[in-house]
Amino acid sequence: MTTSIVPLTAADRQRLFAVDLAAFFFDPSAYPVDVVTGHFDWARTFGASRDGSNELAGIYTSYDMAVTAPGALGTLTSVPMAGLSWVSVHPDHRRRGVLRDMMTHHFARMHEQGVALSGLHAAEVQIYGRFGYAISSVELELELERGAVFTAPSLEDAAARVTTRFVAADSDDAAQVVHDLHLGCAGQTLGAVSRPQRMARPFLVDLPLTRQGQEPCQVLMAHLDGQPVGYALFSRQAKWTNWQAKGTVTVRELATADPATLLALARRLVDFDLTASVMIGGRGPDDPLVWWTGGPRAAGVKAFDSLWLRLIDVDAALTARGYSSPCDLVLDVVDPVCPWNQRAWRLTVDRSGVGSCLPTSREADLRLPVQALGAAYLGSRSIAAQAHQGLVTDLTTGSALLLSRAMSCDPEPVGAIEF
Repeated sequence: MTTSIVPLTAADRQRLFAVDLAAFFFDPSAYPVDVVTGHFDWARTFGASRDGSNELAGIYTSYDMAVTAPGALGTLTSVPMAGLSWVSVHPDHRRRGVLRDMMTHHFARMHEQGVALSGLHAAEVQIYGRFGYAISSVELELELERGAVFTAPSLEDAAARVTTRFVAADSDDAAQVVHDLHLGCAGQTLGAVSRPQRMARPFLVDLPLTRQGQEPCQVLMAHLDGQPVGYALFSRQAKWTNWQAKGTVTVRELATADPATLLALARRLVDFDLTASVMIGGRGPDDPLVWWTGGPRAAGVKAFDSLWLRLIDVDAALTARGYSSPCDLVLDVVDPVCPWNQRAWRLTVDRSGVGSCLPTSREADLRLPVQALGAAYLGSRSIAAQAHQGLVTDLTTGSALLLSRAMSCDPEPVGAIEF
C-alpha cells in the first residue's frame, strides 16, 4: 500500500478535525473547528491518504516561527523554525508508515525552502527521537502557595516602579499588546519560541467549554513609566473546602524583559483574594522565581520535556547560531532520515564567536547523531555530557569538550510556549 501526501485547504477543516479527534479523543464541542483552525497557514497543512482513497489517514501542519538561540560570545540570535503541530494518525492506519511519510514530506519541504530547524512538543516521548528530534529545553512547573515570599533585595527599588493591572484577554486590543510584548520578550530570552502574527488573536479566543470551571483567561499587564513591559496570562478557579477559600491560579504564560518586572508580576499573582495556590508553567531550570522563593522544594518544582528540536540542514543550522569560544572541528553526522545531512562537516568558529559549517573530506574529530546537535543547540544538553552518556564518539581526544564549550550558553533556555 502506498501513502500520498496531499495539500489541504480550509474546505478540508472537518476532515482534518475528524482525524485529530480520532487520534486524541477529546470533546469536540469544546473546540469549534472554525476557531481552532482559524490560525492555520493552509499552504503548510497536509494530509496523508492511502492507495488513492479520499479518506485521510493522517494530518499535520506547521507554523512559521522562530527560536531564540545562542548568539556570538554570549549574545542571542533569532533562528527561523518550523513549528510542527497537529500531527495525527487515524487509529485505523497506525503502524503502516503514515507518520514516517508525513515527517519525510515535512523535512523535504523545509529543506527545499531553506528552513534549517523544525521544533515541536511531543505528546509521547517515544515517537520523535527516531525522526531526528531531541529535547533541547526543559520546562519547570512551579506550584506556589498564596503569599509566597520572593526575596530579591537588589531589585526592590526597580520592582516598586512597575505597576500592574489585569483585563480580559479575549479582545483585539489585549491580543495585540500581548503579541507585541511576546515578540519583544522572546527576542531577549534564550530558548523562547516566537508566534507569528496570524496566531496572535486566535490564541486568546475564549472557549467556554475548555475552561473546566476556570474563569475566562485574563492578562495581567506590567507597565513601567506608562509603557507595557511584561504580561502574565492566567485564569482563576474558585474552590471551597470546609467553608474556606482554596481557589487556584493557573498561569499559562509569563513573559518579561527584565527581572524586576518578573518580580512585580509574580508578587501580584500570589496575592489574589480567595486563592490558596498558584501554578506557573513554562519556566527554565535556573528561573529566578525558583531561587527567590528558596529553591526547588519551596517552589514545588516539577520538570518536563519542553521544545524538541530537529536540525533539517546541519550546515545552515550550525551557521545560524553563535558560539562562546573558537573551534575548528570536523563532525561526522549520522542522519539516515535526512540523507543530505549524513556526511562530514567542518565547523569553524572564529574568535568573535561566528561560525561557518561546510562539507569536507577531512578525517572526522567527532561522530554524533543529528539528535545530539539538536539537544545541544540551545546550549543546555552539552556535547560533553552526551559524550559521557555514550551518545557522542570522540575520535580526536578532547574534541567533544571543545565543541561543548563552544556551544555552551548561560543561562539555561526557558520552556517553550505551547503550539
